[in-house]
Amino acid sequence: MYDYVKQARWARLKVGLVITIAIVVIFMAVMFAGNIEKMFAPRIEIHASFDDVKGLREGSPVWFSGVEIGAVKDIQFTIQRHITVSMIIFQDTLQYLKKDSMAQILTLGLLGDKYIEISTGSKEAAGLQIGDTLLGTGQIEIQDVVETGQESIASFGEFISMLEGFLSKIERGDGTVAKFIQDPAVYNNLRKATSDLSKLISKIDSGQGSISRLLNEDAFYKDITVLASEMKSFAEKLQTSEGSLNRMIEDRSLYDNIDAVSERMNNILARIESGQGFMGSLIQDDELAGELKTTLRELNSLIKDVRENPRKYFKFSVF
Repeated sequence: MYDYVKQARWARLKVGLVITIAIVVIFMAVMFAGNIEKMFAPRIEIHASFDDVKGLREGSPVWFSGVEIGAVKDIQFTIQRHITVSMIIFQDTLQYLKKDSMAQILTLGLLGDKYIEISTGSKEAAGLQIGDTLLGTGQIEIQDVVETGQESIASFGEFISMLEGFLSKIERGDGTVAKFIQDPAVYNNLRKATSDLSKLISKIDSGQGSISRLLNEDAFYKDITVLASEMKSFAEKLQTSEGSLNRMIEDRSLYDNIDAVSERMNNILARIESGQGFMGSLIQDDELAGELKTTLRELNSLIKDVRENPRKYFKFSVF
């Protein structure tokens, strides 16, 4: 009798276990319909570096081109005060990711849940490898807009204060700008200059004066055209190696001759500066220069005396 009761209880227990397992299988089939294969698909780990994760949490989904490919595994601070987010994604999606792909934190739905969207990257970039780190960017949120607006308002307030101070100085007559605005002479001079300019333009339009004739006469235009044509012909002759000027420019021997002459002149000047030769002695030796000047003066005196008293030096006789 006892064995029969025990067997009956064990039979009911087995039936209950089978029914429970069947319910679990049916529930999983309903909840994960179409995703059974992904539950057992191989996964790999990649990372992304952020300055601010905007409230991202572990387990937040990771999307690529609008398709969920994984989830956030871990969020850690680094020594460089950045935040590294580790992600577990399906291995078969790694082939579509590039080194320059970006990881951006976006908002999912109206409740403000965060998720990571990975961009495709460029075609020229190398493929992403297991364990690589992507560059992360955050979404511009209302708080960021408010902070930027507050900074802009503060800057605008400073500008208004500076403008008020500037206008106050003008009202008091301080500074050059105030004098320029309040001085009647400046206004009168400006008005006179405007009037003179208007008269000059009227004269030009009416054909009066040399400038008007210069602008309106066809001969002036023709002369300018001829001059431009001649300049063009001159430039073409230079380029086609016609004429002496171009040969002087293009001929290498002319440059070599000038260079040789320049080198010789440098050598001569160097010898003169060092006191070598007659010219060097004449320039460097003050005593020799003085004696030469004395000799020249005496020679001039002798020539002058000979001209004035030729009989003193020359005697003439017929017989």
